[in-house]
Amino acid sequence: MPHIPHVIVFARPIAIIYKEKDRPTKKPAFTKLLAALLGALLIVFIMSSCATVHIGIDILRGQDRDRELAVPPIVWKVLEHEESQGSKNTDNLSAAPLVYTSGRISFPPLAFWAVRINLANPLVQILVGPEPLAYGFVPSIRVSRFAEQYGCIAALNANPFDPVSDREGEERRVVGLAVQEGRIFSDPAPAFGALLIGMDGIARIAAQTDIHIAGKVDSPAAVLNVLDAESVRYAVGGFYQVLKDGIPLKGRTSRAPRSAVGVSWDGTTLILLAVDGRLLDSVGATEYESAQILLGLGAWNGLLLDGGGSTSLVIRKSNSPAEILNHPVHDGTLNRERAVATCLGIRLISQVGPK
Repeated sequence: MPHIPHVIVFARPIAIIYKEKDRPTKKPAFTKLLAALLGALLIVFIMSSCATVHIGIDILRGQDRDRELAVPPIVWKVLEHEESQGSKNTDNLSAAPLVYTSGRISFPPLAFWAVRINLANPLVQILVGPEPLAYGFVPSIRVSRFAEQYGCIAALNANPFDPVSDREGEERRVVGLAVQEGRIFSDPAPAFGALLIGMDGIARIAAQTDIHIAGKVDSPAAVLNVLDAESVRYAVGGFYQVLKDGIPLKGRTSRAPRSAVGVSWDGTTLILLAVDGRLLDSVGATEYESAQILLGLGAWNGLLLDGGGSTSLVIRKSNSPAEILNHPVHDGTLNRERAVATCLGIRLISQVGPK
């Protein structure tokens, strides 16, 4: 059963209390039992909210700070999809093309979801989209629609962009590098980092200051030179690197919903992460806290992507519509998905061949 934020869960018991007040009490024992149950739920609610209140006071005072997180043990599950059935029953989850998980942290209260992709699995195919309107511009699209339209089994919002709205089909200016199948359709943003996946399928996090485009950007001959690394096949730009060589980096302490990517030490595993924010039971993570979660998920290096109201992590099971794992909050509305610019998608191909 998907997690429902406290703001919704606890609205119903309170309504029941007022309703029971005017109802004839024909079964006193049952009424006492119900009252005791509601009282217990209220106590749990108050206790779980104490941490939120404490952090809220810090935020109002301008004294919010990073916390050392107790990331829970991670239990991965294989995504049910017809193309991954061959890996579904294996004891070695690392061999599966894609697995996913969720977790909760008590202090500060945080809820997160993650997808782990085995880039060495021949069934896995990366997709960066949607198709650009012109160099540096793409049509706005919700991540859930992107997953369905492009046949992805998982997708996460990627590059920062402007302007912001929930309307699809509008022109969005992409901020930072974007590459699909070696075709560059947006310039690097020197202030930020990027996720790069090479022709050899190895992923890495790099500063966009180290990325140089040779030739005309609108020419098929455009080439990326990244510290003499191999040519890049796929890339998305983000904000800041928050995890470097297994060490979480201190950064901005503002709390927000977060989208992030993580890469294993050998570059063969990619992790997509979404952290809820602006909710009673998930107040949003700082940059340092996001890095701790990535580390707990098995990442060695990690990068923040566009977050806030843009954060949407989607999976799509067999014969099912796209499912948003997290709870987007756009323009103050819960579960209202924003129309973003680029998305990072994962597809499974039915036959092994060139990816």
